[in-house]
Amino acid sequence: MNVTVPASSMLMSGIQTVLNVVPPKTTLPILSNILLETEDGHLKIGATDLDLSIVTMVPAQISESGSITVPARKFAEIVRELPDTPVDIEVDGVKVVIRCDRGVFRLVGIDKEEFPIFPDIQSEHIVSVPASVLQKLIRKTIFAVSTDETRPGLGGAFCQIEQGSILMVATDGHRLAKSKVPCEISETVTDGIIIAPKALNNLARLIGESEIPPQITIGENHIVFELENTTLYSRLIEATYPDYNRVIPANNNKDVTINRDALQSAVRRVAVLSNATTRQIRFSVRPGFVELSASSHDIGGEAKEEVPAEYDGETLDTAYDFRYLLDVVERIESDDVVFKLDTPVSAGLIMPSEETDGEEYLCIIMPLRLTD
Repeated sequence: MNVTVPASSMLMSGIQTVLNVVPPKTTLPILSNILLETEDGHLKIGATDLDLSIVTMVPAQISESGSITVPARKFAEIVRELPDTPVDIEVDGVKVVIRCDRGVFRLVGIDKEEFPIFPDIQSEHIVSVPASVLQKLIRKTIFAVSTDETRPGLGGAFCQIEQGSILMVATDGHRLAKSKVPCEISETVTDGIIIAPKALNNLARLIGESEIPPQITIGENHIVFELENTTLYSRLIEATYPDYNRVIPANNNKDVTINRDALQSAVRRVAVLSNATTRQIRFSVRPGFVELSASSHDIGGEAKEEVPAEYDGETLDTAYDFRYLLDVVERIESDDVVFKLDTPVSAGLIMPSEETDGEEYLCIIMPLRLTD
């Protein structure tokens, strides 16, 4: 193989696109490598951890076709330090020579035959979804995905792609986030799949501010996102997702409306003196305001702050993990946040005061046991 990439920055951009997938530690040495392969006037760069694969195409001048895999991080370190001039990559067997300006660098690669094959997904269901819709769905839900390995079904985001809308739900048993966004989809593509958070985080990173709608293909065990020059393959989580609708409160009739920015700022201030273990903030609802308070016995500190609120019902005292509160409030786009509450020990329903772009968004947070 003999190829020339017009600039080291172009090559580095391709490497960075796939580098996140390379596992930091692995019992399979080949997974520490990235694939370099010539294809249709491009250098194809690919990486996989067997669950997630990313392939990207970098324009290149092909003098001789071929392929090789190289140590991902060493290759990245070399290219990162090169001047932004053309880069020649020459392969003879497993020996790799990188030339740029006056520098010559040599690596030993591994034959492509040992590298895992990227999934070949055959499906009748291919749909284009605006990048902005995918970004919104991921940002609004992924924070609630469980990290508990004993509950694999909750270790990903549940996704439905139906006629006219896309739904995404995530929960870890302590909180739940649900976003449903209207979208021009002519038919139901899937009534429920579970997508790994690593795939969604990388997808959000790759689509960035792109205006080109990614194409989504769903196979039996994989989902594929095709972007302009990059393709992401992810193995689906094979588990049954719980019936999340059963935990969404239907009788929470104590509505508390609070300015989003005022609440966020107050929570941050009061949280400074919260218990380091429980992260508890007391949420005391009174007519006309909500009192936030916290205390830390470790340092003998206390904090208390009133936030104006629209509420004229009975008093109610509950408590939440302040990080869970902030995770939700930071993602609400309306000026005001609505808390729908029932009792001090029942789940709190949190939603925007008004929908943005037709999105249906809600979150649930389980309260903490009040401590004096």
